[in-house]
Amino acid sequence: MGAEDTHSEGENIMHQDSLFRDEEKMEESANVAYLLTLGILLGLTLREVNKKTKFPYSPMVLTCGLLIGLLQSSLGYLGESASILSHMHPHLIVYVFIPVLLFESAFNCDWYVFKYQMVNILLLAGPGVGWGAILLGIVFKLFLFYSDEDMNWYQAFTLGSVLSATDPVAVVALLKELGASAAFNHLIEGEALLNDGVAMVFFIFFNKLSKAAAGIGGGVTFGGVLLNFFRNSIVGPVLGVIVGFFGALWARRIVGDDVEVGWLTFVFTYLTFYWAEFCFFKTSGLLAVVSLGLFWSAFGKTRIRSESEHAVHTVWSFVQYSCDTTVFLLVGMIVGTEVIEERYIYTSDYFRMILFYFFMIICRYLMVISFWPLLKKYGYPMSQPELIVFVYGGLRGALGLTLSLMVGCDPDLPPRFRHLSVFFTAGMAALTNLVNGTTCKALVNYLNMIENPVIKKKVYKRYLTDMIVNQEDTIKELEGDEHYAMADWNQVKALVGSQEYLQEVVQLENEIKQIQGGNMSRISYEGLTDSETFGEVRYRVLRILKGLYYSKFEHGQCDEDSVRLLVESSDVALDHTGSILNIWEQLFQSFTSFSSIKYFFKAKEWTFLGGYAQQYITKHLGFVYDVTTTFISCASEVLTLQQHMPMNKGAVKLIMDEIRNEITKAEIYLGSLNDTFPEVIRAIQTKRASHTVLMHQRHHLEENQKNGLVDDKEFNSLKANIDARLVELENHSFDWQIPTFNAFAMEFPIFTGVPKEELDTIVKSTYEKRYQQDEIVYEKGMTCQNIYIVQKGTVDDEVGTHILKKGLGSLLSYANLIGDGKCMTTARAASETVLHSLNLNVLRSLMQKSEIFEQKIYINSIEYLIKLFESQAGPLAQMEAKRLGQFLRSKTQFKKFDVHSNVEFMFGGYIIKGEIQSCISDDGEGIERYRDYCYVPPRESDFTVNKPLICLVFDDAIDIIKQDRLEQFNLENHEEIVQERFSRIEIQNQQQEF
Repeated sequence: MGAEDTHSEGENIMHQDSLFRDEEKMEESANVAYLLTLGILLGLTLREVNKKTKFPYSPMVLTCGLLIGLLQSSLGYLGESASILSHMHPHLIVYVFIPVLLFESAFNCDWYVFKYQMVNILLLAGPGVGWGAILLGIVFKLFLFYSDEDMNWYQAFTLGSVLSATDPVAVVALLKELGASAAFNHLIEGEALLNDGVAMVFFIFFNKLSKAAAGIGGGVTFGGVLLNFFRNSIVGPVLGVIVGFFGALWARRIVGDDVEVGWLTFVFTYLTFYWAEFCFFKTSGLLAVVSLGLFWSAFGKTRIRSESEHAVHTVWSFVQYSCDTTVFLLVGMIVGTEVIEERYIYTSDYFRMILFYFFMIICRYLMVISFWPLLKKYGYPMSQPELIVFVYGGLRGALGLTLSLMVGCDPDLPPRFRHLSVFFTAGMAALTNLVNGTTCKALVNYLNMIENPVIKKKVYKRYLTDMIVNQEDTIKELEGDEHYAMADWNQVKALVGSQEYLQEVVQLENEIKQIQGGNMSRISYEGLTDSETFGEVRYRVLRILKGLYYSKFEHGQCDEDSVRLLVESSDVALDHTGSILNIWEQLFQSFTSFSSIKYFFKAKEWTFLGGYAQQYITKHLGFVYDVTTTFISCASEVLTLQQHMPMNKGAVKLIMDEIRNEITKAEIYLGSLNDTFPEVIRAIQTKRASHTVLMHQRHHLEENQKNGLVDDKEFNSLKANIDARLVELENHSFDWQIPTFNAFAMEFPIFTGVPKEELDTIVKSTYEKRYQQDEIVYEKGMTCQNIYIVQKGTVDDEVGTHILKKGLGSLLSYANLIGDGKCMTTARAASETVLHSLNLNVLRSLMQKSEIFEQKIYINSIEYLIKLFESQAGPLAQMEAKRLGQFLRSKTQFKKFDVHSNVEFMFGGYIIKGEIQSCISDDGEGIERYRDYCYVPPRESDFTVNKPLICLVFDDAIDIIKQDRLEQFNLENHEEIVQERFSRIEIQNQQQEF
């Protein structure tokens, strides 16, 4: 054997070696990866251009891809990489990019709006796609005069299906930016979301008919058509829901692992697509992924723990942006390559393509008009301008081009038709994105599609004025700081845009005057008490409620099922802002009746079903209790904003009265719940308290870790322990037993730490009393001999002009314990009630023996004292009850002082008993004196005690209303300051004119 034979044999062995890799192919792969990386970098640059110029992002990326495709011969190895990408198999685009884009869009939609628009979306994305495909096929055959040699009727309908898939990313982004209604945005986005999968179903259907007519493949029967259509349009979505359900169960068990939750959503997205397309089901993977995304939007989001939710959304936003940029870049490259390499496209086809562009818009209009009677009947009504924008905004994009490439790769179809499919789809993608995508904003403005009523202008003007005043306050604060002594404050004001904001406010005021037809010198800041103002107040209140619900959920104070129902109740109310608020009725409809639950109580004694019945009762009543208490808490916090709403006070008062009415309904129901199922409510409260403590520990641990107070090793160990306890708590079973009063008293918070012998003395003096509904327990002014603990039922405690509802475990009342022997309030049974009566003298004796017990009594009595002596309570009167309690327990000190002592109230305080006076009189203002039940404002100088003093000294300033709540409403009233600046602008303008 010669040397040449030996060398040849060596080469064959090398080529057969499984470890052999072609170096040239490796370099090609590296260049392709490099080009894609440069594409993302180009996308980031265009993103900045979009921020500066507001020019639509997607058309810019598409144009760049088109230029790369056209100029690939001049781009060297990058051009070669572009050529490789342009010839990539279309299924690869579908498998890699499309599932991510569809899931992200479905996952981030507003499920309530989507659900309300569901019928219209299904009409447009279901039969609408089929009807649109037929219309486009007719255009190809009858108006563009393509012969059967170019495409037969079935092939024309196949191409019509391909061109029916819309991808209005640029239009949706534009409409959101311009402030179009969420309902209209969801109609466009939802139709595009579903019609991608439906277009593929019709594409497969017509393509099979086309091949069958040509004698390729098996015959097509009516039964087979129905079976395939059912499998593709029904089985796929059902599979998506099933996978989503198990994914949501898995996600709920993940605690504190953002990576696992993020990967879980990715894995299930791709698995759903793969199982649907290639496994036993052989159904539509696109519709399965859309169904998965919608299920997670409706039920899965709240299954993700709040600490991981932000990370998951951030990751999906990044992936969506990367895939969207890459797909549009690839589309542009493919279109450019099609123009260069095309041999089956003639000059007449270019003219036909331009003509077809106009026919396509007309056909989409005819398709929508065909369903117009049904579209007006269901969902949100669509105006005439919205109809025009809906038709014009039907851009073509990634999926349509991918389907056309599938046609182009099918060897069973005629070459001329295959190339026509890619040519027309690529042309429509380019024209709709470059023409419709860039001119849609002008069309929206021309049609005045987005209304901007005067009430919106007034509220926006208030936002601007608040920004102006905040800027001025910040500047004044910084001017007194020595670290900014050399700053050029005129330049600072120019840089932060103060003048521009002022001019915009003046412009808005002039627009409001013009709309109202008034000639007054300035517009009232109060607005008008009309239906428009009422609707705007309700709109703001409901938006605040939604934010509070999510805040409760994120802090672990509300379950996922509860927040979902609460948010949906606000969404329903937002659709009817012109009507009186009826939030509680919407919530109540989701509760099982008490009579039905009592049947489950009987069933829990059965041998086989008892465990399931008890589990259902616990879960449902826990859900009901969670919804009710969260609603009461959030709605009560909204009430604290009443005095700060920047609208007509009469309108605000009316809406707040509606909120109070809803709170009253919820409180009555909660009282009935406590009366009917006290043993279950006790278990629920125990579980919620445990969950709150664990979440507080978790946040505290994370805060200490951020501040470097805990090492990573200890942090991970403690965090894992807390997370394990949270999971264990969710599956823990609680006993349903009402404790004896002796056991109950031992657990009562104010008796914590009381010696057993003293507690026994209290218990021995206790006896049970029963009251019927509306029966008076005690009345203001009568001699007080007993203190009561509520064992069953609800009591209304009339404190001044307020009514405090006291339920299971409440003490009536702390104020009577510190009074002069007379009842300070009137208590009345709101339902059939059982109270345990405690001897007043025994408790007062314990107050003298135990300083801790005395301190608890006095602090708990503040809630009553503030309401009884509201005019003396200062800013404490404006604090919501829960926040007041938190402030009193965490930021105050209970103090007692003798006569002639000096007391310092650096941050203020509250006098429960006694009298003080200022040591030094203010300039010309005389001596300040403060007596019983009075708020003391912050003061740097000391006070002298005139009478024995019992008080609370504050350790921190009072934050009356959280700043984030104020910012949502623009609640500060800076009218005089803003008017002063208006005057200054007018003077400056007059000087410039002069």
